[in-house]
Amino acid sequence: MAAGLNLQRLVNDRLKLDLSNQGLTSIPEEVFDITDLEILDVSKNKLTSIPEAIGRLQELSSLDADGNMLTRLPQAIGSLQKLTHLYIYMNQLTEVPSGVCSLPNLEVLSVSNNKLSTFPPGMEKLQKLRRLGIYGNQLTKLTEVPSGVCLLPNLEVLSVGKNPIRRLPDDVTRLDRLKTLSVNDCQFDEFPGQVLQLKTLEELYAGQEGGRKFDMVPDEVGNLQHLWDLSLSNNLLKTLPSTLSHLHNLREVLLHSNKFDTFPEVLCELPAMEKLDIRNNNITRLPTALHRADKLKDLDVSGNPLTYPPQDVCKQGTDAIMAFLTQEAEKDGRILRAFNRLSVRASQTQWKPLARSLGLSNRAMDAIKASAPDDVPDQVYQTLVQWREKEGEAATLSALEQHLRDLDFQQLADQLLPEPRTPDRRGQETGAVGSVVGQEKDGLQKSARKYPSVTVDQKFPIIHFDRLDEQSILGRGGFAYVKKARHLDWKQDVAVKCLLTRQIEGSEQDVLYSEARKLKLASNSAHVISLLGVCLDPNFAIVMPYMENGSLAGLLRDVDVPWALRWRMAHEISLGMTFLHCQNPQILHCDLKAENVLLDGDFHVKISDFGLSKWKAESRVVTQTSPEGSTITHAPPEFHSNINLAPNTKFDVYSFGVLLWEIVTRRQPYALAANSALISMAVTMGQRPDLTLIPTDREDVTSVSQLMQTCWSQDPEDRPTFDDCADRLRHVQDRFSREEVRQAIITVEKMKAAASKK
Repeated sequence: MAAGLNLQRLVNDRLKLDLSNQGLTSIPEEVFDITDLEILDVSKNKLTSIPEAIGRLQELSSLDADGNMLTRLPQAIGSLQKLTHLYIYMNQLTEVPSGVCSLPNLEVLSVSNNKLSTFPPGMEKLQKLRRLGIYGNQLTKLTEVPSGVCLLPNLEVLSVGKNPIRRLPDDVTRLDRLKTLSVNDCQFDEFPGQVLQLKTLEELYAGQEGGRKFDMVPDEVGNLQHLWDLSLSNNLLKTLPSTLSHLHNLREVLLHSNKFDTFPEVLCELPAMEKLDIRNNNITRLPTALHRADKLKDLDVSGNPLTYPPQDVCKQGTDAIMAFLTQEAEKDGRILRAFNRLSVRASQTQWKPLARSLGLSNRAMDAIKASAPDDVPDQVYQTLVQWREKEGEAATLSALEQHLRDLDFQQLADQLLPEPRTPDRRGQETGAVGSVVGQEKDGLQKSARKYPSVTVDQKFPIIHFDRLDEQSILGRGGFAYVKKARHLDWKQDVAVKCLLTRQIEGSEQDVLYSEARKLKLASNSAHVISLLGVCLDPNFAIVMPYMENGSLAGLLRDVDVPWALRWRMAHEISLGMTFLHCQNPQILHCDLKAENVLLDGDFHVKISDFGLSKWKAESRVVTQTSPEGSTITHAPPEFHSNINLAPNTKFDVYSFGVLLWEIVTRRQPYALAANSALISMAVTMGQRPDLTLIPTDREDVTSVSQLMQTCWSQDPEDRPTFDDCADRLRHVQDRFSREEVRQAIITVEKMKAAASKK
């Protein structure tokens, strides 16, 4: 009966029948005699109905009927208990049979681009549903997402756009596995704030070509830490919130057809941005800071009245634009550094004549005086910046020098002399770090002397020390300290790791510089602390994000963290270490412990403190460049017995085993030991942290305890890889829902607040 049909036996032994795009007005009757059929594709035909006989195909797991002229579906679809995928989009359906909501195994349901005005009740029964598409219908009887959608625990993709939906229900935040959300062309009165609580979102589409347009995006968009695709096209946006800079994973940004008069400079702070579509706005100038988006490969600025870069550059495409901005940024850097040098040497008596000679009005001068009443350098600097903005391309250093000499300010004019440069390995002139040109003469020579490898190494973002307003000391070590500071330009808190002023030469600076290099390479991991930049003067320093929740050690000491959150942290540590061990050259941490695991605002893990970390090629744990060795409580037995043994990945795995013990027990290992020599001897003989402190009444703890003991095996060859650890911990973590993790975070925040009041 099926002899004339093109049946296919797929690789996974599933039986498929493809009748797509054949001009069918009805499905051949013999199809319904193939009772073992599992996949049926009748898409892109001219079908107006599907017969009730479809109910005979009880093995059917996928039905694709999109692109037809269906006006109804048979009730028998509700009997297909093995159906997992149902595609009925691009038809003329006015209703969906209630039986669809009784399909226990349905994972994908696409009914987009039909004529649905209602949706059947009982959607909450679709507990396995992962993808739901109801885009482009006529849900005129509903002002919000259909009832029951917010009760689907496994929903990952939801498309509700192009419907007259006016709001999202508050409990949409219960969709704690949602990764993709499309609300294009809806009728929201304002940006739906509930969306910004969906912290698992990776893709958000909120373009409004035919819907009610947004004129602002709330600051809370910065909470979507996993977002990699953001579409806000066809709105009325003129600005973007500064919190967008928190989205370090954002790769694609679509902003075309808005109302931007100036380029939103927060986009320059997106380290992962690969695609930016900002065409059809009113932008006349791209900021030179955009050159910092060094992963940007697809930039569309067409349809803007751009004068900078010139149109001939823009027509050449992304590479030409980025090369132009990079060159201009270097020129800007030289000008602004000249302004800085001039500002610190100008006197109060010189400021006003200089400002008048540059054409500033009395009102402008009064405003500068009011903003910096006792700060002459800042007054001069603001004057020069305003002059540059007013004069544009005419504001050259040679023009400024002539102004100064006309005023007989000869010594100030001398500050504008060209900056010295040093040849790099290719014989080209560069500045102190990579191709960053223009440290002042004495600063360049001093930096080159203190950091000789800086001049030939990869580029580092340079941060001027005077733009960091110190707030408090976070910690001290043998050769460095970490302080919390406020970046005056970025308006955000950062952590700055500095050399102690009594030790600014030799091995200590080499360790810190090496740490910066490793951080730059490791910054691509979501679970390793990122490098924001480095300072060169007065001493070398590393600038990193400030972690609001401190270290894992501090949290475990102060709070009885719920298990759901403990396991997420353990899993994220294993992911971060997997990333480090996968680098080329491989990065070995060599000091993994709870103190070196930091926690961001949402208690996500950031592995930190690479002061003792090694490229795999290096040969020792305790070296001349490491003033302190690895923490003895976390070092494996082979390194207690042979201090000259080259470190390898098994070193970090052993330390991770001890760290898991810390997470489970909230204790310090070997706390009762009298001295480090006793610890070293005991570990060499096979002793480990006290297992009697580990709970025995929890299956998840037992599972982690087994992994822990494998990690700290006496024989390094018996220890797993971090990839294996990540897999095993993922299974432990998956025993808890995202809602349980969220509640754990709320609990921890409350306990932290209570502890701080004591």
